[in-house]
Amino acid sequence: MPADERSAVDRAVAVLEAKGFASEVFLLRNVTTFRSSDNWLNQAAGGENAYAATNYPFGIITIYPDFYSKAVDDTERAMVLLHETQHLMNKSEAEAYAYVWRERQRLGWTTLSHGTTPTFVTVELQTRENSPELFTCRSKAWDDCTETLQARR
Repeated sequence: MPADERSAVDRAVAVLEAKGFASEVFLLRNVTTFRSSDNWLNQAAGGENAYAATNYPFGIITIYPDFYSKAVDDTERAMVLLHETQHLMNKSEAEAYAYVWRERQRLGWTTLSHGTTPTFVTVELQTRENSPELFTCRSKAWDDCTETLQARR
């Protein structure tokens, strides 16, 4: 992995550390091997996740170009890594989306800060699809049970 790409990964891990995600940071710094080239398994599976993919149980995270180009800042990159660490812990796609969505306030990746970025919009839609139970609160903005913004009804 080139130095500039590795630097972006390291900055994203530092964001997670600053926000108190100690278990995830431990995995990313001590267990994970990062790479930028794909293997046959990821190529065969297609590009469901355009930012990164995890090979469990091998502790390998492949970082795709969108991680650098579509994510608008290190906080958004940290969100991607937060998702991937869930797969390092053998969590399903639904569990990974739900965890990141519930923890987005602590991460600082919120509707107010990032709600109009293409990544936020895409991840919200994917979270609604994978973890619909988080979007059943009619009294909350956008029916999002985790949202802290107040809706006017």
